[in-house]
Amino acid sequence: MMMVSNACLVCGQQPPARTDLFISGVYPHLTTYGIYSQNGAHLKTGHNECGIGAIVPWAGKLWMVNYAPHMPRGSEHKLFSVDPDLTKPLNVHPESVGGTPAGRMIHEESQQLLIGHHLIDSKGNVRTISPTDMPMRVTAITRHLKDPENMVYYIDMEGAIWEANVHSLEVNRLFKKPVPGWHGKGGYTSQGRLVISNNGELHVGSYKDVLVGGEAKTEEERGVLAEWDGETWKIVERRQYTEVTGPNGITGGSDGDDPIWTMGWDRRTVRLKVLEDGKWHTYLLPKAAYCNDASHGWYTEWPRIREITDGRWMMDMHGMFFDFPEGFSVGNSKGLRPIGSHLRYVPDFCAWNDQLVLATDETSVQGNPLAGQPQSNLWFGDYQDLRTWGPASAYGGPWIDDEVKANEWSDPFLVDGFQSRTLYVAVGRLKSKPVVTLRATDQQEITSMPEELSALPTVTVRRGNWTRPAPGYAFQVDQPVTVYLAVDHRGDPPMSPDWQLTQMEVRWGNGHHDRVYMRSFPAGKISIPANETEHTPGSFGMPHTAFVDGNAAVKMIRGEGATLNTSQASQQSKNIVVPADASVQFTMQIDPNGTNEWIDFRQFSVAGENSVVEILPEEMDAVWVRFKTDRDCVATAFLHQTSAYPNQQRHDELFAGLANVDDSQATNALVYPAKRSRDLRLLTDDGKAFEFTKSDFQFVSDEFDSELAEKLQVEPEFTVDEASVIVRYQGKRYRLPKGNAIYDKPFGAGWPRALREVESERTIANIHGTFYEVPLVINGAPPAWNLIRPVSSHGKRISDYCSWNGLLVLAGVKQDAAASEHVFRDSASGMGLWFGGVDDLWKFGKPVGRGGPWKDSVVRAGKPSDAYLMRGYDKKVVTLSHTHSNPVTMTLEVDLDGEGRWIPIKKLIVPSGSTVRHEFPVGFSACWARVVSDSDTTATALFDYQ
Repeated sequence: MMMVSNACLVCGQQPPARTDLFISGVYPHLTTYGIYSQNGAHLKTGHNECGIGAIVPWAGKLWMVNYAPHMPRGSEHKLFSVDPDLTKPLNVHPESVGGTPAGRMIHEESQQLLIGHHLIDSKGNVRTISPTDMPMRVTAITRHLKDPENMVYYIDMEGAIWEANVHSLEVNRLFKKPVPGWHGKGGYTSQGRLVISNNGELHVGSYKDVLVGGEAKTEEERGVLAEWDGETWKIVERRQYTEVTGPNGITGGSDGDDPIWTMGWDRRTVRLKVLEDGKWHTYLLPKAAYCNDASHGWYTEWPRIREITDGRWMMDMHGMFFDFPEGFSVGNSKGLRPIGSHLRYVPDFCAWNDQLVLATDETSVQGNPLAGQPQSNLWFGDYQDLRTWGPASAYGGPWIDDEVKANEWSDPFLVDGFQSRTLYVAVGRLKSKPVVTLRATDQQEITSMPEELSALPTVTVRRGNWTRPAPGYAFQVDQPVTVYLAVDHRGDPPMSPDWQLTQMEVRWGNGHHDRVYMRSFPAGKISIPANETEHTPGSFGMPHTAFVDGNAAVKMIRGEGATLNTSQASQQSKNIVVPADASVQFTMQIDPNGTNEWIDFRQFSVAGENSVVEILPEEMDAVWVRFKTDRDCVATAFLHQTSAYPNQQRHDELFAGLANVDDSQATNALVYPAKRSRDLRLLTDDGKAFEFTKSDFQFVSDEFDSELAEKLQVEPEFTVDEASVIVRYQGKRYRLPKGNAIYDKPFGAGWPRALREVESERTIANIHGTFYEVPLVINGAPPAWNLIRPVSSHGKRISDYCSWNGLLVLAGVKQDAAASEHVFRDSASGMGLWFGGVDDLWKFGKPVGRGGPWKDSVVRAGKPSDAYLMRGYDKKVVTLSHTHSNPVTMTLEVDLDGEGRWIPIKKLIVPSGSTVRHEFPVGFSACWARVVSDSDTTATALFDYQ
């Protein structure tokens, strides 16, 4: 490959791209973008995302639309078509109006494809409904209840329902917002009703137009599933739902009585409902990942259930593909089985020309400063390829700290298709449940806070008028205290240096969050500053909330307007507490054939405030399980279901061009998808700069950009001690396994990148030789380290990584690497990069590592160690030792769901001067592990994952 010098085009005309490249299922020349008027640059606001919302084979081509984040009146996003000859350039249609489209439907009577605001006839002619006439974010299109031959319904993400004539294109808004919840998603008609869904509770308007229901009454109420029979609206369930479809799939519904399928989730599981003969039935599925779970609903896009070949349907939800039986019903539910997990963010998928095609939402620049412009592409491959990505492993259960009634069966929970199953059943609340706490004295419920803050008294003042600064206040204490101060992050209010920023976070209202500062005070008066920051024109933030840590008496000062609120920790209802000397009988039944015929399988007797952990037999032949208890209680029934990694060993040929971690001659670079062009910019540690061109995949010399260097500067997201890797979240330390000792220190060029958004709204971490997926909670806030899942361990010297033009880019190529499908090098400069797909990461091989919470550590009796990651690892062994002169009992505890619900699983007596080794049973799984010693001592607890 030749080096091209001084050819950088800054906002100049972009040359045509090569169309012969095909890398890991991706044709780079088919990439879509958000801006098309600036010669490849992205210098316009409001276009910070460009996921591909819908793909449909039609009129001999593959049609698709991409979308902006929030553009009901149109944008520069486009309507595209792809030729069967995939080496041809992407067709961009002049009828494009952009916006935020994902709805698609084939209207059979008129033989038209409806996609976004566009209607395309059988010859490929395009007509368009102007967003001026129908301003909406088209999330779904369905058959009409009364005139299906001529009319359709358009569902708006904001909640409106429109109808349109597919011949004249006349439109009419039927409802502005008939039901609560926000972030509209699916729609479908059958059995004489229109069923719609939304998956968020972060509203952007008022509820004054809602015809049924209203504001959420509990933390569980998020989003909605609702139905309309042409006369009356009815809420089916107040949970987060996305897809609504049925056997007629993309044709938008049935004029008869076909079933309706819909899927969503709650805090426990994925929820799959079927409407059959006018009655709704619920089924529960485990979650492979937690990236979808935020209450605002932004991080889901459009999970689908869709036919991909004749008779073969597929379902995608929470990071897992499932086989979906085409005749799914209450009496015939067998065949719903996991295919495998994935990292790709998939808004739609289909079969076309004997290939499986996945649409993607890849690079976004919403809260992502490490990319210059959004871009997304398609993946082309085969159904069997999906089985070579992540393992079929997922987690969930019908109850998590739930108040259950005696002799009432849970909903069925899927167990078919998993190799190993660890069952946790417990009586009593495993995690304290905070009472409703307001962020200010008069408003805004706190939805999440660190446990150490939930036990503290707070001091608040009224928010009052949002158009005025939030007031400060003062109170008195009679002895020294530490005050933790929750500060509204909006507008970045300045704090005096006396206040030290922590890693904690408080979430409140509809998706808002606080930074938490701390400061020590002597006895006396404590003054809390006002919040005078105007975060948007005319709007000021919340007053600061003080959490007071100490045994001091807190006294309000007359005239300050402050209120003292007692500790938020609450106890479970007294009438459902099960005494320790009593027990609860759990009955577990299985449905062996998916016919809704149940047989008893196990019974568990669990004492009050106690638990049972059991590895279910691999030979258990069942599609579904369900549970009941013999008395009212707070109960948990939760399963870890795992399968072998498809990639037990690394695909050496695929990654042959990447340098091993001990190769100090590797070509290091920091990478950045350019803002000024559609190229990839690179900076090296020796002051060189390059641009890797979209047009011909060549390295171009460039001037070093100090501002870009500052933007790309790597600060470590973790620390390392003798025991393990440490990350911090919500004021807690979480520990991860180590790889090669070389990762303990920065490379010669500096620390490698540890955290980056690779798929839109999904964070990938590269820490100590292992890739992880870490869910986001809100753009710009720290990711949820407690819900991390490992992807693979690589042992490579990867300095940086990103997504670009639909590809995963890894920096850290061998100096002598040969050019290949995946490695592009420049012989003159020695610069090189590796290119592949994001789900190639699984092919590095299964995660491995060694470490633990203690390494010659001073430990205190009864005080648990830090949490150490266990989820996603295969063969697990722990070794324990100590320096005490007497035997020490060490208790192994596991967190079953990543949210701090700890269960003891094993007591081990460790003799003085000896090491005790415990091998976990094959198939055992938990999220985190920790150790508790019964004596003060110096101890070591190390886990070895092979």
